[in-house]
Amino acid sequence: MYFAPDKLILIVEDDVDIGYLLVQIIHQQTPHRAIHHINAGDAIKAVTTLTPHLFILDYSLPDMNGLELHDWLRSIDRLKHIRTILLSARNPPLDEIQKRGILLIRKPFAVTKLLTHIDNLLVH
Repeated sequence: MYFAPDKLILIVEDDVDIGYLLVQIIHQQTPHRAIHHINAGDAIKAVTTLTPHLFILDYSLPDMNGLELHDWLRSIDRLKHIRTILLSARNPPLDEIQKRGILLIRKPFAVTKLLTHIDNLLVH
């Protein structure tokens, strides 16, 4: 597996244990940095000072769903090109995901599969 140089990944996951796990996996298995927020509001505040290279968003967030957050983040000019991975244990609308060019990974997920997708999205 090839990893692009150090990039910043914004994780928005309301399950603190999953968010912590994702940050640890990224820090231990890749050269990338990851920051974790548990709701969309905190993530929106974070991007006022940060420019992530990848978004990993949970579909079921307490203050808006992951598709709504994706749309909000991508409405910012400097974030329009940032790719998104959407994590979900539910069945979000596939047509909306495909229309936006989002990669859907269903929970529970295989760590190696997630790392491969992160690598592919950050390199290409």
